[in-house]
Amino acid sequence: MAILFNLSSIKTLALPLAIAAVTVFSGCATTASPEARSAYDKTQQSLKSQPVSVISDSCIIRVKVGRNDIMYQQSDLTSLAMAQTVKTRLTNKDVKVSKTSSPFVCGALSKEGLTKLDIKMTDKDKDVPITAYPVLSSTNTFDTATNQAYLNLFTALKDKKATVFQTKGEHVALNLDANSLKTIRQTEGVNKTFVTMVTASKPSFGAAMSVGAATVIATGGAYASQVKEVQYYATYLVNLETNQIEWAKSGDLQGNVFKMPVSTSLDTKKMFEPLYTD
Repeated sequence: MAILFNLSSIKTLALPLAIAAVTVFSGCATTASPEARSAYDKTQQSLKSQPVSVISDSCIIRVKVGRNDIMYQQSDLTSLAMAQTVKTRLTNKDVKVSKTSSPFVCGALSKEGLTKLDIKMTDKDKDVPITAYPVLSSTNTFDTATNQAYLNLFTALKDKKATVFQTKGEHVALNLDANSLKTIRQTEGVNKTFVTMVTASKPSFGAAMSVGAATVIATGGAYASQVKEVQYYATYLVNLETNQIEWAKSGDLQGNVFKMPVSTSLDTKKMFEPLYTD
């Protein structure tokens, strides 16, 4: 039986790249000017003087012809692994991490974006439409109001991503509403928190081949490409007291996040540069 594929399907297959833009702004510099270096050094000293927390989120997507799938188990475990990775790195820099929170799966996605995807709870389960928002993690014990505060935090960071990654050493206004700030500050029990997000997408065999074939048709055979496997991270240092982003870093993420069991450590070189040097 012939499989029909139209070029409009490319929009669906390209969705994970748009999802990646939620958490990553490419091209951020790792070198710092003397002024920025001085600011980072002051931030380091501040981090040593008080405990911090880590808030994590992860969205692992399997790209298909048609509706793409959120891989729930992989996303859930990757979020926990990333939280522990960041905690370990900070602990090694003499920063006390008093709490980690991983409230959602794909918490950085809007409700509209999330409901365009299906979800597979495990590799053995069938994919089904998403009917609830947000998608709670396996460790979430928050009430509705607290969940909304954390969703507002992710939205605020998404809105500031372009600005913050173009800023070298300067603080950026987060503009999170006062109620959300208060709720998160009380829940985390800290004034500063590292928010870390992982976004990854991997094409199924059919998706990769279909996009390659469609590109050949669209270009008259001049060029062919395939959807590629990608995985990114973005980490923000948020001051809940001043409502500011004090530092941020994004880049390619190392480790396995697609196959079970996922990596329990996602340690990546230069993950905290230029705030810290490896």
